[in-house]
Formats: sequence, structure tokens, C-alpha cells
Amino acid sequence: MEIHRSYFYYESVKDDTEVEEAIRNAAKYGEGFWKIFELLRSFGKPWNHKKVYRVYKKMHYEKRVRLKKRLPARVKNPLEQPKEPNTTWSIDFMSDVLECGRKFRVLNVIDDSDRIAVAQEVSMSFPAKRVIKTLEKAIWLNGKPRNIRCDNGPEFIAKEFREWCAGNDIKLLFIQPGCPTQNSYIERFNGTYRRAVLDAYIFRTIGDVRNITDEWTYYYNNERPHETLGNMPPSTYREKKEKEMIDVQICKCNSAYELCKAETSAFQAALHTSTANASGGLSEINQLL
Repeated sequence: MEIHRSYFYYESVKDDTEVEEAIRNAAKYGEGFWKIFELLRSFGKPWNHKKVYRVYKKMHYEKRVRLKKRLPARVKNPLEQPKEPNTTWSIDFMSDVLECGRKFRVLNVIDDSDRIAVAQEVSMSFPAKRVIKTLEKAIWLNGKPRNIRCDNGPEFIAKEFREWCAGNDIKLLFIQPGCPTQNSYIERFNGTYRRAVLDAYIFRTIGDVRNITDEWTYYYNNERPHETLGNMPPSTYREKKEKEMIDVQICKCNSAYELCKAETSAFQAALHTSTANASGGLSEINQLL
């Protein structure tokens, strides 16, 4: 098969300048291909979708399609205030920017029983390993929770984080997607922290964020009155509850002691009666003999 050599040197002479300019004007707000094509049609442009798409790809305007992650069905868990500490912790992320425009994140962890701030970690990035490290430090200082309530963020649904929780016998309580009110305790805490710290200061460095956050966390736990806790700081409320629990245990021990003492007295009386009856029976037998 013979092909003329000019075939190998042929270059297209198509002029797509008008199409490129039209696409550039239609895409100024970041629209995708089909939106751009419909806009061009509404402007009266005669080009079909194949030509528009060819030029669109030539201009490298195509957008990456982000596939939505499929989550397992989330069961709605009742939001109840536990009676004992370390029953359920709530965790969530917040974000803000430094003066230079660089973004940072804050991981907040609170105890649902008394709203005490268990941990507040500030960092530029928070992969699952960093979340695990923060929780391990909090567990070392405060004890291990039985449950952790969180949303469906990528750090919390990560395999590494779920395996760590399962290995430590911690149950994950995921809220339903799009329902932040199912994690209201931490959402309320986030709002308080944002008004008091993130919206009140301009941070030059990440160190400034950490220092001010540490100061505010101490104030929140030990000085700031909380309406839900009877206008007591969380630490004072926890001390009061622990004292009440100790008093209840002492009352239970005293009641058990009194009950045991009464049962012992009854047993001794019955034993004495039985011994007396046995002695009387022996006396009657001796008289008959």
C-alpha cells in the first residue's frame, strides 16, 4: 500500500479561535462542559456538542469528577447526657486561617457527661494518625471512653481509625450525614470557642493559636459558668458529681452492712432457739430412759 509522503506532514488548518473565545467567556464562573454548551446555544452559536467538546478538551478545561463516597446506613443514636464521666466523648473539627492566609485546623474533644474539654489540638493537617495520637494522649490523662460520637469526616471513617477504636473496645457512634444536630454538644462547644478565640484574634503563627487556645481551655474548664451545669464550671460540676457518687456508694455499703448485720442477728437467734429445743429434747429422752 503506497501513501504519499505529504500525508505525514499534513497539519490541520482549523481555526477554533472563535470557539475558544466563546468557551472562555462562558466558563468564567467555573461551569462544566454541558453548562457551557447550553450557554453557547442560548447565545445562538451553531456549533454542535462534538466540536465544542473537542475545543473544550484542547483548552484543558475539563473538570475532574469527584465520586461521592458510599457510606453505610447510619442509625440515629439518641443524644443523652451520660451520668458518669468517660461514657461518651464527642469529637469534631474546626478550621480557620492565619494572617498570611495559611489554613489550620482544631480538633475538639469533650465529655458529654459534664461538657469538660478533654482535648483541643491545633495543627496544619489532621490525618487519622494524628487524631489517634491526640486521643491516646487524652486517654492517658483522663481515662478511656466507652463511646465516641463523630460525623462522617474522612479522618473518622478511615480504616486505621476504626481499627484503633475496635482494638481499644471503643464504640463509634456516627451521626447521620447532614444532621449536625445529632452531635449538638460538640457543636455548641465549637460555637463558644469560635466566638471567644477564632473570631476574636488575628493569629500570626500557629504557636499563637496554641497558646491562646490553651489559656481559653483552662478558663472554660475551671472558671467559665455553664448554664446546663447549674452555672458551675465543668471541673466543679465533675467534682460535685464524683462526691455524690461516692456518697451513694457509702450509703449502699452502709445499707448492705446493716442488712447483713440484721440477717446475722436473726441467724444467731434461730440457732439459739434450735439449740435450746435440741437440749430440751435430750432431757426428755434421758428421763424416759
